[in-house]
Amino acid sequence: MKDQFTIGQMSKLYDIPVKTLRYYDEIGLFTPYHTDGETGYRYYRAEQFQQLDMISFLKSLGVPLKEIKQKMEHSTLDQFLHTLEKYEENTRRKMDELKTTHRHLSQKIQQLQLAKTTERGPLLSSLPKRSIWKEERSFSSLDDMEVLLREIKKTVNHMTPIMVGSVGLFVSPEHIKSDEEFVYDGLYILLEEESGYDILPEGTYATVYSLEDRRRDSYYYNMLVDFVSGLGMETEGPLYTRQIVDSFISHMKDERLTEYQIKVRG
Repeated sequence: MKDQFTIGQMSKLYDIPVKTLRYYDEIGLFTPYHTDGETGYRYYRAEQFQQLDMISFLKSLGVPLKEIKQKMEHSTLDQFLHTLEKYEENTRRKMDELKTTHRHLSQKIQQLQLAKTTERGPLLSSLPKRSIWKEERSFSSLDDMEVLLREIKKTVNHMTPIMVGSVGLFVSPEHIKSDEEFVYDGLYILLEEESGYDILPEGTYATVYSLEDRRRDSYYYNMLVDFVSGLGMETEGPLYTRQIVDSFISHMKDERLTEYQIKVRG
């Protein structure tokens, strides 16, 4: 069996770039047992493998090289145990974050798949209560909405990502005049689970989906009111609208999708 290994051989054994091994040597983290004075070649022994294993393991946990060096030079059992426990907690937190990200992705995929087959309506549907973050603040343009979203992003982002499909607007009937003269009463953000914030109450809702590239809130509000009235029923509360597919998701205008929804009086 070989009793020494060149830096190139160590690089292949550990899948670590030669440049990285040289850097480890420069900072005194992992030095070769011998460096040829004439050629500068670095040589390592098999007995050093365990040390490099530990360095690679700690680095994979996210431990900074400076901290690893300190542990390699002088560390007690309790100190090393404390380090592992600290990074175990970091790893658990990252796993939770990845699970949340995976859930967000799955929900977005499901939402967009449904968007491809959704009946355009108008139609009635029975919906469960939905948790939302609600911000009541009047504005008249989508630019104003974007500014408002930036203001509340830090508060809401830990609950759900702010993206197309999760953000909606609401407007009371008395503020619906025409598509040219329009004042929204605020915005809402759909949350994934019950969280003690506001809710969209369960019940029957009238819904219509628009494939138009521009917003026509007044037009679709009147369509829903006429549809519900034709069934001998009445609407109540504000009009809720949210864009599910926008120009960022699809450049095809006939694939844009906006939802308009209003509660039917029970």
